[in-house]
Amino acid sequence: MSYELSAVLPFVVIVALLALVGSIASVTVLGQSVVRHHQLRVARHQSIPTYYRRLVLAH
Repeated sequence: MSYELSAVLPFVVIVALLALVGSIASVTVLGQSVVRHHQLRVARHQSIPTYYRRLVLAH
């Protein structure tokens, strides 16, 4: 059984583009979260361990 490369190539390109879009979205959301947590932590004058300890224990 052989496969046409021309039939597989569009599928590979679409999967690669979806992976790229997903990774960009993930990095964007992670960056926004880090910035938001940093601003809150600095406003409270808390260290990183203190802030995240309170965050974990609150749940």
